[in-house]
Amino acid sequence: MFSLLKKEIKTFLGSLIGYLAVLVFLLVSGLFLWVFPGTYNIPDNGYATLDGLFSLAPWLYLFLVPAITMRFFADEKRSGTIEILLTRPVSDFQLVLAKFLAGLVLVVFSLLPTLLYFLSVYLLGNPVGSIDVGATWGSFFGLFFLAIIYVAIGVFASALTDNQIVSFILSMAVSFLFYLGFEFAASSGVPYLLEQTLNWFSINSHYLSASRGVIDLQDVVYFLGMTILFLYATGLVLRKGKLKAGKAKLKVLFNVLGMLVLFFVSTNFLYRIDLTSDKRYSLSQVSKEIAAGIEEPVSIEFFLEGELEPGLKKLQNEVFEKIAVLNAYSNKPLRLKITDLYAIASEEKREQLIEDLYAKGIVPTSFRHKTEKGVTTKLIFPGAVIRMGNKEVAVNFLKYNQDFSHEYNFNHSAESVEFELVNAFQKLMRNKKSTVAFLEGQGEFDAYQVMDISNALSADFDVVRITSETLGKYADNFDVLIVAGPTQTFEETDKFVIDQYIMNGGKVMWLIDPVQVDSDSLSRGFQTFAFPRDINLGDQLFKYGARLNYELLQDVDCSQIPVNTAPAGTEAKFTLHPWYYSPLLTPNDDHPLSRNLNRVLSEFVSSVDTISGNTNLTKSVILSTSPYARKVKSPSSVSLKNINNPPARELFTTPFIPVGVLIEGEFTSLYKNRMVEQLGYASNAVLNESKATKMVVIADAGLIANKVNYSGQSPQIQQLGYDRVVNRTWGNKEFLLNTVFYLNDDRGIMQLRNRTLKMRLLDQVKLREEKAFWQWLNILLPLLLVSLFGVVYNFVRRYKYARK
Repeated sequence: MFSLLKKEIKTFLGSLIGYLAVLVFLLVSGLFLWVFPGTYNIPDNGYATLDGLFSLAPWLYLFLVPAITMRFFADEKRSGTIEILLTRPVSDFQLVLAKFLAGLVLVVFSLLPTLLYFLSVYLLGNPVGSIDVGATWGSFFGLFFLAIIYVAIGVFASALTDNQIVSFILSMAVSFLFYLGFEFAASSGVPYLLEQTLNWFSINSHYLSASRGVIDLQDVVYFLGMTILFLYATGLVLRKGKLKAGKAKLKVLFNVLGMLVLFFVSTNFLYRIDLTSDKRYSLSQVSKEIAAGIEEPVSIEFFLEGELEPGLKKLQNEVFEKIAVLNAYSNKPLRLKITDLYAIASEEKREQLIEDLYAKGIVPTSFRHKTEKGVTTKLIFPGAVIRMGNKEVAVNFLKYNQDFSHEYNFNHSAESVEFELVNAFQKLMRNKKSTVAFLEGQGEFDAYQVMDISNALSADFDVVRITSETLGKYADNFDVLIVAGPTQTFEETDKFVIDQYIMNGGKVMWLIDPVQVDSDSLSRGFQTFAFPRDINLGDQLFKYGARLNYELLQDVDCSQIPVNTAPAGTEAKFTLHPWYYSPLLTPNDDHPLSRNLNRVLSEFVSSVDTISGNTNLTKSVILSTSPYARKVKSPSSVSLKNINNPPARELFTTPFIPVGVLIEGEFTSLYKNRMVEQLGYASNAVLNESKATKMVVIADAGLIANKVNYSGQSPQIQQLGYDRVVNRTWGNKEFLLNTVFYLNDDRGIMQLRNRTLKMRLLDQVKLREEKAFWQWLNILLPLLLVSLFGVVYNFVRRYKYARK
């Protein structure tokens, strides 16, 4: 057996055709990866990864592996040596195994020069070595598994004929059938059970995870099992008389059925090894639990398809992988349907579908790409519609933060894929909406002033407006309480009702202005005054671990206002100037509540401090100023003259002043050990310690208020966070929605937003200056290495045998 193995390897290495096959493989892969533009091109993609190689390799293997294996048995049959082999004291399976191992060694030999691609990407990384080494080696394992099944198919095809060309074509056809043929058939609208069976037999469905650095037990069983089946079939066709006996047929049938049973059993076991350094393809425990709780089949119609730029392609792959993993944990199937809008022949149907996607809330992005007619721009919808039963949810996978580059936006979008999918499943499985209540009765913002955020919340919550009296009677009916912009003093009875609501586990978002500024007075003149506003909540918030400070914040990183700079008596001319009293607040990127959000627009904002003492509470700053801010104590004057005479830049020395804090844990009641009979309540009915709950305290009520124009017949609502000066919408709405979702999240789904994926980019400066060098290196050096090996090997071989 070992002699036969050596003979096949020596024959291949001693023939010109063998080297030509390897050289063509390396030349084509080098050109596609380093020169030709497209999805496989490494420099153009800009990412420190070899994903292009692992996507391209299955197609190149369709040529390479049949070229290696076509002569194994076909040549033996043509020359008549097959009879000699079959009469040797070696079993048929050992004979087949020797040929198979020889083919595998030769495939690995052809793959070794591609390690130069790995070294090149490693050195081109920004910083050097930013490539995910674990994922890359895991992908090479996947490529190895792909090779073994291709080689097994090639050996089988070679045993069917004595013609090498026929063997080559047959091997290519069968390999393609198993690689994509079954998958094409599965997508043709066949019944679900048949679709799943066909998909399972598809090599591509098992190779996808392996090509990204994930070793799945089901995939390993598939590759090894199918390899054994093809090798077993090869042994059967070598001796055609084997199947004539009845017992032999039963034995074959028993073996095949046994292998199929093993395949079926393996689908019920889920064991995965995620070799990526940041475990990007591993699910959190809460995701597994929610997937396991799915009780109806789920349909996911995904619209990110067609020609895509590299970042969108990575996002697409992330969605595919996450759906596949969630499907493995789900009790019911998650059926993925991919819809390419531009593959729809009817323009009318395409436009109708685009309108429907807009209506469902899927936000498009424009994509510029080169065609034969030049550069064209088309809309891409990076989202999905997820359906369960008669309910559906629209999901946007692409996150757009205007302060980040495209690469960072793509990376943050990939980080949030698991959260978006799991959150959508939870919404679909929910039988009853939670309730968000806006408190009124103390001068809070009216319904019109919070209309935009209320409409946004109504998609997932029942939104109501209540008084303290209603809260006291029906506290259990309200999941989150929002106290937005109170201007009047809270009575002790009102404070007691809110306190006991919190003690029962209620969640509260406080948005309070500690300092009063009359904006209308400022707009009519050049100056107004800022006064402390005491609404009798200081002791209560202090007890809960927060203190609002009677001061205004100024920040260098701020919005702008238009000022008329034209001389008196001339036509008005407005120029933009920084308005330090309107900071652009920064959400905390290290907390799941505020991670990856746009900055938040504010005006006349104060600071908030956290109070130590209660060890049962955890406090996190979720919103703060820039590193260049300062505090202005009140009372103080606020004047537009500051625009012409701004404070000295050296005064803005206080960094990251907290404006919003999250407090979690077990709170102590403000009314612990206090007499409450005068409030109309019995002392023994007071809850002194709360259940585990959460609250958010923000020292700027205006964050939640949208502008309202009352001049028309009906009030006109302006979008929350919209800055008409620069025509830009800031992240107020998304920040507040995330805050409510976090407060109402009892299962920890929002923690999924804290997943981080390391940015792995190529050094664009080095690529721009040395691109030609790296292209020539990765194309010519592998070819030279293989050619040099062939020359040296054959020279030594001739010298060895000539001397003998």
